[in-house]
Amino acid sequence: MTPDPTAARLTQATEQMSVLARIREDHQVSRPLAGQRLALCGHLTVETAVQVQTLTALGAEVACCASSTSTTDDRVAALMRDKGLRVSGTRGMSEAELRDGVEAVLRHWPDGPTLVLDEGALLIDALHTTLARVPPPVLATEKTPDGLLELDRLARRTPLRFPVVKSDESFGKHVIDNPHGTAQSLLEAIMAASGRMLAGKVFVVAGYGRVGSGVAAKARGLGARVVVTEVRPTRALIAALDGFEVLPMDEAARIGDLICTVTGSSDVLRERHFGLLKNGAVLANGGHLPHEIDIPALDRLALERAPAAHPGSEVLTLPGGRRVYLIGGGNIANLTAGRGNASEVMDVTFASQVLALCLSLKEAAGWPPGLHDLPPECDEYVAAALARAMGIPLGGGPDPDGGERHAG
Repeated sequence: MTPDPTAARLTQATEQMSVLARIREDHQVSRPLAGQRLALCGHLTVETAVQVQTLTALGAEVACCASSTSTTDDRVAALMRDKGLRVSGTRGMSEAELRDGVEAVLRHWPDGPTLVLDEGALLIDALHTTLARVPPPVLATEKTPDGLLELDRLARRTPLRFPVVKSDESFGKHVIDNPHGTAQSLLEAIMAASGRMLAGKVFVVAGYGRVGSGVAAKARGLGARVVVTEVRPTRALIAALDGFEVLPMDEAARIGDLICTVTGSSDVLRERHFGLLKNGAVLANGGHLPHEIDIPALDRLALERAPAAHPGSEVLTLPGGRRVYLIGGGNIANLTAGRGNASEVMDVTFASQVLALCLSLKEAAGWPPGLHDLPPECDEYVAAALARAMGIPLGGGPDPDGGERHAG
């Protein structure tokens, strides 16, 4: 009998996600989420399945929905359903189906969820708009910068109904996930889907934030000539001080062999840029949402669009016979054309979310609605647990309450 490869992948991910394992071990008796109804929105991957296992081990009843139309691992979603979980989402679904899945999860319980673990603010937005009559949860967390921007926009239109912890602003996201994990998986996906060697190529990075700076550094390490485009003066200056050439996109588009957008903004590459591209240019989006490359405009210009030789990419023929290569259809490249971040990377990000709920739940009932900082104990716990798993000697380690024991 052939072993189930999805179950094997889940087992391997569980073994590699050592911080979540430590949380399960430390809280197996206290089960701080017992009795909580938790709605989770995220990319439905094996790593998310391990996070869900942790949440249920801590006592929560969990229902899940996809945060993207293009990133669900259908086999993982099926495995989660087989375990009795409510899971909404399939790979390639429409935006309307995505929204339906979000609302279905929030309606899973007659009185709604008591906790929300969100990505892209999809659940939180629905609780303020289409499902504003659903009772507010006690506490929510948001783990993406795009989601926090959406919450800022939402708060300008209407007061937030409940406290939201900014779990995006964690040590794990700032230091490990974005500049190392996401940057690495983006480059892996781009190289595999394009079949290109980076050494000697002009690699354009649009956006020099946490992810963009990591992509730029790793591309340079592989021998590329890296050019950065950035609209924020502070980040453009930092890129220049880090030794990168900084150009406007109108100039960078003319010389780029590979162009990767990681800004969180829409239409970074737009119609006027497509007319400037070199023959053979590779385009990839590393942002959470599929709007950084203006795909409708690219489709209008394209005379032909067909699968390329390497899985995960397409070749588009533009006027004049120029051919450009699009990774993952313009969706987030590392998840649509690659396997996404390594399990040990997502471990630290997911652990911060779980700890935010565990450490804040008792106090959250007294918090005012609105955005709240991540409890500082989360970062200390995650850093100490990961360091110990990596064999880095410490004087102490995380204790069951999320603090840190220091050797005298």
